[in-house]
Amino acid sequence: MAVGLGLGVPWLALGAAVSGAAVGFWGVMWMTSVQTQVPGPVLGRIHAYEVAGSLAMLPVGQALAGPAAGLFGARTVLLVGGVATLAVGLVLLFLRPVRNLTAVPPSHH
Repeated sequence: MAVGLGLGVPWLALGAAVSGAAVGFWGVMWMTSVQTQVPGPVLGRIHAYEVAGSLAMLPVGQALAGPAAGLFGARTVLLVGGVATLAVGLVLLFLRPVRNLTAVPPSHH
Protein backbone atom coordinates (compact mmCIF):
# COMPACT_ATOMS: atom_id res chain seq x y z
CA MET A 1 0.00 0.00 0.00
CA ALA A 2 2.96 2.32 0.68
CA VAL A 3 3.91 2.15 -3.00
CA GLY A 4 0.35 2.96 -4.08
CA LEU A 5 0.33 5.97 -1.79
CA GLY A 6 3.59 7.21 -3.31
CA LEU A 7 5.36 7.36 0.05
CA GLY A 8 9.09 7.96 0.38
CA VAL A 9 11.81 5.37 0.95
CA PRO A 10 11.69 5.44 4.78
CA TRP A 11 7.96 4.69 4.69
CA LEU A 12 8.48 1.98 2.08
CA ALA A 13 11.11 0.38 4.32
CA LEU A 14 8.78 0.57 7.32
CA GLY A 15 5.94 -0.90 5.27
CA ALA A 16 8.18 -3.74 4.09
CA ALA A 17 9.28 -4.46 7.67
CA VAL A 18 5.72 -4.47 8.99
CA SER A 19 4.55 -6.60 6.09
CA GLY A 20 7.39 -9.09 6.59
CA ALA A 21 6.69 -9.36 10.31
CA ALA A 22 2.98 -9.86 9.63
CA VAL A 23 3.60 -12.57 7.03
CA GLY A 24 6.03 -14.32 9.38
CA PHE A 25 3.56 -14.16 12.27
CA TRP A 26 0.73 -15.41 10.06
CA GLY A 27 2.83 -18.32 8.83
CA VAL A 28 3.67 -19.47 12.34
CA MET A 29 0.11 -19.04 13.59
CA TRP A 30 -1.36 -20.82 10.55
CA MET A 31 0.93 -23.83 10.83
CA THR A 32 0.45 -24.02 14.59
CA SER A 33 -3.32 -23.84 14.20
CA VAL A 34 -3.39 -26.52 11.51
CA GLN A 35 -1.14 -28.83 13.52
CA THR A 36 -3.16 -28.41 16.72
CA GLN A 37 -6.64 -28.54 15.15
CA VAL A 38 -6.37 -31.17 12.41
CA PRO A 39 -6.18 -34.88 13.25
CA GLY A 40 -2.81 -36.45 12.41
CA PRO A 41 -4.11 -38.95 9.84
CA VAL A 42 -5.45 -36.18 7.57
CA LEU A 43 -2.81 -33.53 8.28
CA GLY A 44 -0.88 -34.25 5.08
CA ARG A 45 -4.00 -33.99 2.95
CA ILE A 46 -5.02 -30.70 4.56
CA HIS A 47 -1.53 -29.31 3.97
CA ALA A 48 -1.70 -30.37 0.31
CA TYR A 49 -5.02 -28.56 -0.13
CA GLU A 50 -3.61 -25.47 1.56
CA VAL A 51 -0.57 -25.43 -0.72
CA ALA A 52 -2.73 -25.99 -3.80
CA GLY A 53 -5.16 -23.27 -2.76
CA SER A 54 -2.69 -20.59 -1.81
CA LEU A 55 0.81 -21.12 -3.14
CA ALA A 56 -0.28 -22.58 -6.47
CA MET A 57 -2.56 -19.60 -7.06
CA LEU A 58 0.21 -17.01 -6.62
CA PRO A 59 1.22 -17.16 -10.31
CA VAL A 60 -2.43 -16.67 -11.28
CA GLY A 61 -2.66 -13.51 -9.20
CA GLN A 62 0.64 -12.29 -10.58
CA ALA A 63 -0.53 -12.95 -14.14
CA LEU A 64 -3.74 -11.00 -13.51
CA ALA A 65 -1.97 -8.05 -11.86
CA GLY A 66 -0.64 -6.68 -15.15
CA PRO A 67 -3.96 -6.65 -17.00
CA ALA A 68 -5.71 -5.24 -13.91
CA ALA A 69 -3.12 -2.45 -13.68
CA GLY A 70 -3.59 -1.76 -17.37
CA LEU A 71 -7.35 -1.55 -16.96
CA PHE A 72 -7.63 0.29 -13.63
CA GLY A 73 -4.17 1.81 -13.18
CA ALA A 74 -1.28 0.50 -11.13
CA ARG A 75 -1.93 2.88 -8.24
CA THR A 76 -5.57 1.75 -7.94
CA VAL A 77 -4.61 -1.93 -7.99
CA LEU A 78 -1.95 -1.37 -5.32
CA LEU A 79 -4.30 0.61 -3.09
CA VAL A 80 -7.21 -1.81 -3.46
CA GLY A 81 -4.90 -4.73 -2.70
CA GLY A 82 -3.49 -2.98 0.37
CA VAL A 83 -6.91 -2.00 1.70
CA ALA A 84 -8.29 -5.50 1.07
CA THR A 85 -5.34 -7.06 2.91
CA LEU A 86 -5.80 -4.76 5.91
CA ALA A 87 -9.57 -5.29 5.95
CA VAL A 88 -9.32 -9.09 5.86
CA GLY A 89 -6.71 -9.06 8.63
CA LEU A 90 -8.85 -6.83 10.83
CA VAL A 91 -11.99 -8.88 10.23
CA LEU A 92 -10.13 -12.03 11.25
CA LEU A 93 -8.87 -10.37 14.43
CA PHE A 94 -12.43 -9.39 15.37
CA LEU A 95 -13.77 -12.94 15.02
CA ARG A 96 -14.10 -14.48 18.48
CA PRO A 97 -13.39 -18.07 17.28
CA VAL A 98 -10.12 -16.87 15.77
CA ARG A 99 -9.08 -14.89 18.85
CA ASN A 100 -10.02 -17.69 21.24
CA LEU A 101 -8.66 -20.67 19.30
CA THR A 102 -7.20 -23.22 21.69
CA ALA A 103 -5.14 -26.31 21.04
CA VAL A 104 -6.97 -29.62 20.90
CA PRO A 105 -5.23 -32.20 23.09
CA PRO A 106 -3.55 -34.94 21.00
CA SER A 107 -5.70 -37.64 22.64
CA HIS A 108 -8.80 -36.21 20.90
CA HIS A 109 -7.41 -36.77 17.42
